[in-house]
Amino acid sequence: MKFTDNPQIPEYPYPELQEVINIFVDEVAAELKENLVGIYLVGSIASGDFDLDSDVDFLVVTNTELTEANMKPLQDIQTRIHEIDCYPAKHLEGSYISISDLNDWETVGKKKLYYFDNGSTTYELSTHDNQWHVRWILRERGITLTGQKPETILQAIPPDELTNEIKASLFQVKIFFGDETNRPLSFFNSRFGQSFVVLTYCRMLHTLHTGTVQSKKAGAQWAKQFIDPKWVKLIDQAWNEREGVRFMAKIRQRAEQSLLDETLDFINYAVSQIDNVKVSTSYESSTKGGG
Repeated sequence: MKFTDNPQIPEYPYPELQEVINIFVDEVAAELKENLVGIYLVGSIASGDFDLDSDVDFLVVTNTELTEANMKPLQDIQTRIHEIDCYPAKHLEGSYISISDLNDWETVGKKKLYYFDNGSTTYELSTHDNQWHVRWILRERGITLTGQKPETILQAIPPDELTNEIKASLFQVKIFFGDETNRPLSFFNSRFGQSFVVLTYCRMLHTLHTGTVQSKKAGAQWAKQFIDPKWVKLIDQAWNEREGVRFMAKIRQRAEQSLLDETLDFINYAVSQIDNVKVSTSYESSTKGGG
């Protein structure tokens, strides 16, 4: 299968991306055969803001739930692709989900899926992609590489569920970040983690206000216009940090303490805005402008 004519798959900054995706889809489709419903790109590629440090986020939907035996050859595929000497091959991240689980609202955020973390060649069980916002991206922005279109296999996402998930994340990340603010080097107090958190909160506030899930870039641009102007400098710092040093260098360096303290203040500000947010509860508003 070739996707070189798909304008949604960017040639910049990694021209090898197209070929890596071709290999991944060919091999996974050949392995799953009739059990495959579809293979999709989600994440920053789907939102249109794929950049130097972006993961290559995928979601594979199957007719029946996979087993450990099914996963062994899929893990082998992940390993073979990882051996290709280019950035996209080493940053595949995604999950395998059955179509019944995809449409089971009761298990969202609870049931663990077979998941490959960013760059990992070993699968794990995780709820990372079994989330409302991932379903929203899949249905409204997902790029179909092979199989059925997302809107034909997944009903519209309930806006209240998406909103509640984002509100919970606002509180959860606050706890994680706060716990690491004054500790030795860890994820959240690294240069990467600090900028990641600022941009993620911009994105979450944007989702609360609009009922849509956009990229970190779109969230940052929105926040600079609509939240307290005192945070613009911090948002610019976070975006400049993301566009600067590569991921591995940033995650190995602790952010300046004053910057971590300011970021925690921003988090507290963002959480305080929850009660001021009024979002539409109609399905129409959550799917407006869908892909």
